[in-house]
Amino acid sequence: MSQLITYGFFGEDIAQRTFLAYYLEQIQPSTFLENEEFRWRVKVQNRDQVDARLPEALLQKAKFGLDVLFVGRDIDTAHHPTILDRREQFASICQNHHPVVLMLPVQCIEHWFWYIKRKHEEPGKRSLLEPLLRNDAKQAIYGDIKSGEKRIEKIKELLTDFDVDWLEQRSESFRHFHHQVKALIGQ
Repeated sequence: MSQLITYGFFGEDIAQRTFLAYYLEQIQPSTFLENEEFRWRVKVQNRDQVDARLPEALLQKAKFGLDVLFVGRDIDTAHHPTILDRREQFASICQNHHPVVLMLPVQCIEHWFWYIKRKHEEPGKRSLLEPLLRNDAKQAIYGDIKSGEKRIEKIKELLTDFDVDWLEQRSESFRHFHHQVKALIGQ
């Protein structure tokens, strides 16, 4: 791979995309560059569209000459066998299109944000958050904020210099994602 890694994001929402951008810049500064034309070409807005259009996104990955494709999809459950089945399903679909990195948060991406928020507010607390309901995670992060722009501002505040190693210790779904990225960049 070249020194500059050009990537495509194919995922459910801007919260996932925002997380990915902050995460990539933190672990490997000035290395990753998103191909925004790719994102607009295969734009999706929910899990059903991600599921249905993933084969198309994989074909577009090759056409755009991307170094890597990041696929973001909330698993929408805390049921462990379902999580593993979903991972295997996505890995199978993507197997001939490497490299592809799967970003599959348990329940929703807001659970990862919730862990990050907890570290700021209650650094010693170690209880699992991913088994808790999606609505609880969204409420914990956004409160009564309805505006998409204000929600993204809130996320960006949380993600400024977040502790990747700490999150890796707390969330198995983040750990799965993080290990794929480390393998990609050769760490």
